[in-house]
Amino acid sequence: MIKYLTNYNPENKKVLLRLDLDLPGEHGHFDTTRLEDSFETLKYLWREKAKHVTVIAHRGHEPKKTKEFSLAPIADLLYDGLLTQAGFKKAKREQLEEWLDVLENLRFDPREEANDSRFAKELAENQDVFVNDAFATSHREHTSIVGLPKVLPTVFGFQFEKEMAVLKKVTETPKRPFVFVLGGAKLETKMPLIEKMSELVDVILLGGKLAVEARATNFKHRRMIVAELTEDNLDITLKAAEQFERFITDAKTIVWNGPMGKFEDPAHMEGTQYVANAIARTTAFKVLGGGDTEAAVTQLKINEGKAFNHISAGGGAMLHFLAYRKLPALDALPK
Repeated sequence: MIKYLTNYNPENKKVLLRLDLDLPGEHGHFDTTRLEDSFETLKYLWREKAKHVTVIAHRGHEPKKTKEFSLAPIADLLYDGLLTQAGFKKAKREQLEEWLDVLENLRFDPREEANDSRFAKELAENQDVFVNDAFATSHREHTSIVGLPKVLPTVFGFQFEKEMAVLKKVTETPKRPFVFVLGGAKLETKMPLIEKMSELVDVILLGGKLAVEARATNFKHRRMIVAELTEDNLDITLKAAEQFERFITDAKTIVWNGPMGKFEDPAHMEGTQYVANAIARTTAFKVLGGGDTEAAVTQLKINEGKAFNHISAGGGAMLHFLAYRKLPALDALPK
């Protein structure tokens, strides 16, 4: 059974807290959205007098053990960000650092991705409870996701709880028609997801490089519409965008993951912009997921009026749950 921090008293407890601190950015300039998502959980632990909090997280995929992938600069951002929050404003930096530790990048240790039981026990030593608030990595069978619940009592943080509430609404009681807009790349890895998603949704609108790959391999599905592409294959055509719009306009539930083309290039932004605006205009329940998708709507300034009901912190985890109705992080809980 899933237990949430909302119903847990952390007073005088030593808390091991898994966060998503893999912030996008370069040269010391970071998008701090994921970090800010953790503030509600941390404020609750502070307010409810948790004795001490040890934050664990990762940066990068298969990172080299260098300063480039260190969590030290992210820890600084976390401390600075918290000190501006209500409840922390009277705290001093030294006081916060004494209460809150941020360990180094978990993926510097190969045992993290190997789901090593000894590594789990090392992380859990002297801790009273494990709080998982890293939804974006909840589909990974790594030590900090599936190993720790085997050695520590486990509850889930506020961001995780929000994600689950939205995804359960989408999977259990969706209003129909239910339209799934899928872009991005790597068709081979997403084919099983498409098969499973077709059991949940009414239509799948396929764009981006996925559409290129689907046409090249003649991949078809009875509930899937593959976009027509521009001559250079870097965007969907206006005709395809208009076709997608007709399904989007009639939809009552929409999930969108992945841009329709190479949106970073103004010359190939039109398809993504057209589809994004079509989704934003509807009164459907709208969920967006995936870093590139979020980057696209940010660049296009589409969500400034809160056009989407929910922006998921993790595109891969969101897709995994929608397809399979489960997550390794949840499966790891004691029965």
